[in-house]
Amino acid sequence: MGTRTFRRVAAGIAAALVALVALAAPAAAKDGDWRLGHDQPIDSPSPLKAYNTAAYAYFTFGYDLLVNFKTEDGTADPEHSLATAWEIAPDGKTVTFTLRDGVLWSDGQPFTSEDVRWTFQTVMDNQGNVVKDYLANVAKVEAPDPLTVVLTMKAPDARVTGLYIPILPKHVWEKYPVKGIHKEDGPQPAVTTAPYVLQKWEENGTSILTYNAKWWGAATLGEPAIKRILMVNYKNKDGQLRDIKLGDLDAVLSGQGSWVKDLDGNADVTAWPAPTAGFKEIAFNSCPPAGAGTCSGPGEGAKVKVVQDPAIRKALAWAIDRKSLVDVVWAGQADPGNGIISRYFPTFFEDYSADPEIGYGFDLEKAKQILADGGWDCSSTPCTKDGVKATFELLVRSINDEEQNAAKRIKAWAEQIGIVIELSVVTEDAINEKIYAAGKTDDTYGPTYDAFLWGWGGDTATPYFNFDVLRTGSSWQDSFYSNPAYDKLTEQALQTVGDEAASADLLHQAERIVLTDNPYLILVHDKQIYLTRNDTWHGYAPSKGAPFGTNWLQTTQLQPGPAPAPQPATQAETTAAEPAT
Repeated sequence: MGTRTFRRVAAGIAAALVALVALAAPAAAKDGDWRLGHDQPIDSPSPLKAYNTAAYAYFTFGYDLLVNFKTEDGTADPEHSLATAWEIAPDGKTVTFTLRDGVLWSDGQPFTSEDVRWTFQTVMDNQGNVVKDYLANVAKVEAPDPLTVVLTMKAPDARVTGLYIPILPKHVWEKYPVKGIHKEDGPQPAVTTAPYVLQKWEENGTSILTYNAKWWGAATLGEPAIKRILMVNYKNKDGQLRDIKLGDLDAVLSGQGSWVKDLDGNADVTAWPAPTAGFKEIAFNSCPPAGAGTCSGPGEGAKVKVVQDPAIRKALAWAIDRKSLVDVVWAGQADPGNGIISRYFPTFFEDYSADPEIGYGFDLEKAKQILADGGWDCSSTPCTKDGVKATFELLVRSINDEEQNAAKRIKAWAEQIGIVIELSVVTEDAINEKIYAAGKTDDTYGPTYDAFLWGWGGDTATPYFNFDVLRTGSSWQDSFYSNPAYDKLTEQALQTVGDEAASADLLHQAERIVLTDNPYLILVHDKQIYLTRNDTWHGYAPSKGAPFGTNWLQTTQLQPGPAPAPQPATQAETTAAEPAT
């Protein structure tokens, strides 16, 4: 699931310290506790409602997808999934899944195909949930017998075996009305087929998961050594770095780029800078005056005459020194933003850096010329056009130092070409209130912001999610950009199954449209900095550099204590290894 990349939360660390005093101790590994620090709240324990990164870390431990992801490469893993096999019809219009027999929910009820059918049908019927776009190409879901699920497709779909939709127990969740189920947080304790059960959710404290004694995987994989996962919400990043150094945490979900150098040579803590599938961006309010999709028109106060002017956007794109942002703000733990697709997807990635039209190198003189050609008079600052001043507000999250530092640099560069950016450092909630301000009709929005700086995490297996966030009417839209040609190309790419090169070509065409229209200014493709303690748990198996977060297998196979020291070879082994003379 693509998620907004939260990296910090509001000031103060009292809540996290209280939680640690009560729940954490240096001997936690011996007691079966694995303590994960994160600096953003789990916004909801419901997979139909949550957006942020910490929530999706919880889903990895606490829910099964229909098809989970392999550790090695993020592809489909039938060996460790509810679906053990599937068959896709030659035309891609029918997909039949065979389910694992004998699986129980954590409350002892049997898991069947009806749970999958109900989950998918609910996602399709409820218009407000955050994962509904994964099923946009599904026409019908059927459960002909307890171990079979059949999807009838409107069109083939390249990610049908990688749907990031945690499977929910029908017998528990059906008590909620479908129309409003996206507003519910769900029951506690949760009911799951995964190895860990959420016992207590604390949005701004410590959420607790315990081992699921009914877990189906124990029969073949053995009971995990971790008995409890404590997800401790901190209020700043520095507290997490301090506490993992002290041994009061076993892992950190998302640190800062500067920590990689800080921890170089540290025998106790390992930093894992993992490439991400997403990007950091400046998003402009792109809602058309007449509206489109879920947007009924820009809200009151939005400076759309500035931020929707093509020359303003393109000039800013050339006025940002992305290499400097990488080196200084992200301490080298990122790549310059160069398109929607990052190097995380090597077979899809396209390097546009040398392109004279959309390469967007750092060129202030070119940026000034673009403004002049666009009718802006920049004889004084700010530039003006038809009585409109080239000034707008950029919202930046109060909980993210890296983003604030990037925004300050961008503000300075913009002023050199005659654009005045007014920085507003605000909470995440304040940004979301402006993005999703009420529209002119029910279920539509009228965004009141000018621009904001944030980021998307992207999907594990494919790059299609990165394009969904800009598609007209998408449940993930925040810029409310609308371009029919872009929509058509991305839809065709998703439906081009079995020909990755053809799909990539379609995405590149769509990418060029976005890089020309600039609803987003892609800044960097940043890395997620995971931390793990070396002496409390060992056996981390990285997935594209990430020691956990791709699947529950990465956590259930951990063992307490430091990794055993290599044993010296015996005399017989040494003799056998010697080359023959």
